[in-house]
Amino acid sequence: MIKENLKIMLKEFHDLSVPDLIERDQKVDLSVLRSPINKIITVVGPRRAGKTYFLFQIIKKLLAEGADVTDVVYMNFEDERILPMRSEDLQGILDAYFELYPKKHKPYIFFDEIQNISGWYKFVRRLNDRGFNIVLTGSNSRMLGHEIATALRGRTLTYEIFPFSFREFLVANEIPAQNNAIYGEARHRITQLYEEYLFSGGYPELAFIQEKATKGKILQDYFNTIFYRDLSERYRIKNSELLRQWLNILMMNIASTISYHKVENDFKSRGMKLSRATLSTYARYVEDIFFGFFVELYSESARKRQINPKKFYLIDQGMHNYLTLKFSENRGRLLENIVFLEVRRRGYHVFYHKTATGNEVDFLLQDKGEWKLIQVCHDLSHIETFAREKKALIAGLREMGIQSGTIITHDETREEETDSYTLHIVPAWKWLLIPEI
Repeated sequence: MIKENLKIMLKEFHDLSVPDLIERDQKVDLSVLRSPINKIITVVGPRRAGKTYFLFQIIKKLLAEGADVTDVVYMNFEDERILPMRSEDLQGILDAYFELYPKKHKPYIFFDEIQNISGWYKFVRRLNDRGFNIVLTGSNSRMLGHEIATALRGRTLTYEIFPFSFREFLVANEIPAQNNAIYGEARHRITQLYEEYLFSGGYPELAFIQEKATKGKILQDYFNTIFYRDLSERYRIKNSELLRQWLNILMMNIASTISYHKVENDFKSRGMKLSRATLSTYARYVEDIFFGFFVELYSESARKRQINPKKFYLIDQGMHNYLTLKFSENRGRLLENIVFLEVRRRGYHVFYHKTATGNEVDFLLQDKGEWKLIQVCHDLSHIETFAREKKALIAGLREMGIQSGTIITHDETREEETDSYTLHIVPAWKWLLIPEI
């Protein structure tokens, strides 16, 4: 029966046209799929961020270059018609395909949410050994990453897909995201959409919905799925109330340092026992499923990086705004959260930095041996605020041996020269659209 279902699903995909989609900024080198090095492409990211449509984007490019749709094997392992499936059943997919198309040789293989099949990597490794071109997606970075590292080492190229960037959000709203758009007639509309993006976030599904109540229900559903399926069930967490409280603390404290010691004491004051070891484990789970990320304080000492509080950033600011109702008082931290997600998309290794005098710089970025410093401040209109942010950034530049830094703000644009250092002050909506400033 399962083979018949597999045939139905394969034929369904071939008979239906690949849907229209918003092309993502993330680019995949398709030459990898044709080269003799035979790398497996893996796409990881949170639920509902658009990984499936990213696979469709790759498929559309293959079709545009001359491939036939029947050259593609696409299988979604969240489809209930084939679940539960065991790793030993995976060969049935190819058996079903070659029974449908006996003259085909080596189709492109696209496996969506492959982490749902225990032991999947053995089958994938065998296909890779036989020269098949394979693209995988998964929603669990640790599971997929661990298995890739152990069973598929040296065979993979991994790409991350997050909710829409601001550039992609504009495209979804029919605004061409070209660099010169920030100077043209669309400028006013871009700034309006930035306010919407700051509040509602970048989950693709929400970009096409206007009603805020509906967006809130969808995000609540996302959170429930993450909580129950991705965390409680997958990691067999018995005390779900402790876990829920931990997630709420993280959402309430985006772009802030998280002290396990303080969280532990807070739980104790409420009569709830939660050790720092358990918090550390839960934090790893949070990153595993792409709910959020913990950023270390920069230090050349690995021990200092580990023992100092880490800053937490949520995978999407919309979830914070709709589920905590703290938007108006947290605009600065929301902006910092957006900047973090963008520098992560751009491939930087991210730290936060503290100067010798204790001043904090929000982001110290490393890319190909080059360091950059970014300070984020929503409102620089108060002299004291600007003086504080400027002092911290200049101190960071001096200590890191960098000549220029960036302050990202809500709506100010200017450049300042101070003590031989250059400060680029730029509004967030503009910085998000220009690759480098």
